[in-house]
Amino acid sequence: MIKTIVMPNCYMDSILILSVSREMMKLPTVHKAVVVMATDMNKTVVDEFGGMTPAVRNAGPNDLILSLDCDREDVMKMAEEKVKEIAGGKSSSNQGEAEVEYRKLPAAKSAMPEANICIISLPSEYALDEAKTALANDMNLFIFSDMDEDEELEIKQIAHEKGLFVMGPGAGTAVINGVSLGLMSKIRRGKVGIVAASGSGLQEVAVLVHNMGEGVSQAIGTGGHDLREKIGGIMFLQAIDYFTNDPETEVVVMVSKPPHPSVAKKIYENLPKNKPSVIFFLGGNAEEIKAAGAYAPRTLEEAAIMAVDLVNGRIPADKDIVAEDKAAFAKLAGEEKARLAPAQKYMRGLFCGGTHSEEAVTLLQEFVPNMHSNIAFGKVDLLEDRYQSLENSLVDMGDEVFTKGKPHPVMDPSILVDRMIQEARDPEVGVILFDLLYGHAIHPDPVGAIEDALKEIKRIEKEEGRHICVIASLCGTDIEPQNVAEQAARLEEYGVILQPSNAKAALLAGLIVS
Repeated sequence: MIKTIVMPNCYMDSILILSVSREMMKLPTVHKAVVVMATDMNKTVVDEFGGMTPAVRNAGPNDLILSLDCDREDVMKMAEEKVKEIAGGKSSSNQGEAEVEYRKLPAAKSAMPEANICIISLPSEYALDEAKTALANDMNLFIFSDMDEDEELEIKQIAHEKGLFVMGPGAGTAVINGVSLGLMSKIRRGKVGIVAASGSGLQEVAVLVHNMGEGVSQAIGTGGHDLREKIGGIMFLQAIDYFTNDPETEVVVMVSKPPHPSVAKKIYENLPKNKPSVIFFLGGNAEEIKAAGAYAPRTLEEAAIMAVDLVNGRIPADKDIVAEDKAAFAKLAGEEKARLAPAQKYMRGLFCGGTHSEEAVTLLQEFVPNMHSNIAFGKVDLLEDRYQSLENSLVDMGDEVFTKGKPHPVMDPSILVDRMIQEARDPEVGVILFDLLYGHAIHPDPVGAIEDALKEIKRIEKEEGRHICVIASLCGTDIEPQNVAEQAARLEEYGVILQPSNAKAALLAGLIVS
């Protein structure tokens, strides 16, 4: 049965809502949970879930909605008490810690004049005013919220005039002075500067740089719209200028989808003259990048390799890393293919990181037939029904179709469970590919979040007498809040084949079904 309550004036940001969602699923007899603020869009999610009530219809955007599919009448009382505990900071992790709450940003700035970054995670209708207030108080911005382009342009122009950074809107990752912001891995400090209009792209490069023994000076996420014509790359160009003059940065890495041509021209004209640049414009024109005097990797992994080579005084080798990886995987791919039944012709990729899904499309579109995706990117056919894969499919599970009323899969990968099981039950599927991301504000146990799917895949294999090849990449370092090595060991116990990068995982999966 569906039970719903509204908690008035109980505003929570995305991170707290994720915590509440996890706690709801721990309550007795709870099968599914929807935890959302009562915006108009979120009310439609509750309605689709079957939890619409008069109280929900009348709720305002500062009210919290809890809608649970549960079997016990007393569960909602438990749920309400748990929310109050989390909202009041009374959880065990916070006990004994003094906490000061400021109702207005200027008051917080007055009490902490040294603070110079404001993180904004609010409904979009409130984000602009708070952003302007922060800029008026000479604070850089990390904006997790969404804004329209006119609002983004306005605040970025103000910030640029004041010499301040705006990371976002829609920013997910950054590392500033060694501190990870947003949904970001923990990265050691080093000599590689990264500017990116791609959250999971920035994280993948930073993680690989760390895992190769180097680190980042700063990693600046500009938000995905910064390189559009209207915004003009204001923050991207400001970051290039910063890195050009930063003595701690020896190599600059730039990550994005291809910018608008007018913005790309500005970037090429403003590349540092005193240090090398590595530019990964996903699916972009490599010859154009090389002509501008920068290195043009084919994968996020190669971008990290080039950066570390350059820091260590090595000129990056002129080689086809994709061809080398494909050759290296030939034996393993052949062995896995031989374990599949003749009917198991297809691969299904389920991605938490949006850029990971796009990189996989770019790498596989040339040699994997019958490619489909829910993202309009590259040479693939768009899935008519995003809930139903066809032939070889690569699905970005962060699509808003899947995340209405739910945390993004980077934050909580349990959203993958039902889809993984669905794909495994298809007798034509031979390979399931997925990624997991690690770091601050991310699920404390990503493997645990998808473990039900892994168990069900093993049961299907045993019951139906067929092999299902499961391949994954883990985007995380050895100093994460989660123990990534222990996470990897648990996946291997389920027979998951792990690869050190998204590119390698995608290439192996593609070779098995090509």
